[in-house]
Amino acid sequence: MLTVFLRTAIIYFLLILAMRLMGKRQIGELEVSDLVTTLLISEIASLPITEPELPLTHAVIPLVLLLSFEVIISFLVSRFPRLKFLTARPSTLIRNGKISQSAMKNARISFDELFCELRNQGVYDLDEIEYAILEQNGRITVIQKARFRQPSAEDLGLKVKENGLFHIVIEHGRINRHGIDLVGIRESDLRRELKKKKLEVSDVYLMTVNDAGKRTVIPKKEEK
Repeated sequence: MLTVFLRTAIIYFLLILAMRLMGKRQIGELEVSDLVTTLLISEIASLPITEPELPLTHAVIPLVLLLSFEVIISFLVSRFPRLKFLTARPSTLIRNGKISQSAMKNARISFDELFCELRNQGVYDLDEIEYAILEQNGRITVIQKARFRQPSAEDLGLKVKENGLFHIVIEHGRINRHGIDLVGIRESDLRRELKKKKLEVSDVYLMTVNDAGKRTVIPKKEEK
């Protein structure tokens, strides 16, 4: 039992390291080489756990080798874009409002699949589309014709203040160090600000600050 526990722990942390090295991409967003690596990793990692008689190196060495392949392939693709067989390329399914029959055939995309993706993006008429591009991650990017797009503030001649992103500075009654560093708030100033609201850090369920300085504070009592 102890052997299985130790093997599982080693493989677990090795896989975490592998995923961190591969980046924060989800399975649905993986390229071909990434997906192959992920599938192989899942199979190899299970071997020393389900079969304790196998040496641990039978999993560790292949995992390290796969990670090396992943790093090498990523480097080659970034330096030599012509290596198309190592990675997918975007495919334009609709160009200038016209469906590309050859692109649809090469991508093996049916009309039902295309129309389903268009509906998911709120487009219900082919006449509205300027471009539809099958991206490397398998998703379809739709660009509507100018007259069908929602007008921007600039189109309407409006001046809009940029608020930027919001950052978590307190969560579940604890200060988020990364968040306060991003917004440039000192902990002492944050505590002093909360005291003016008759709150302590431990009383706060969530507090966010955006790049424009706007504060949002949700006390724990409001969680109920």
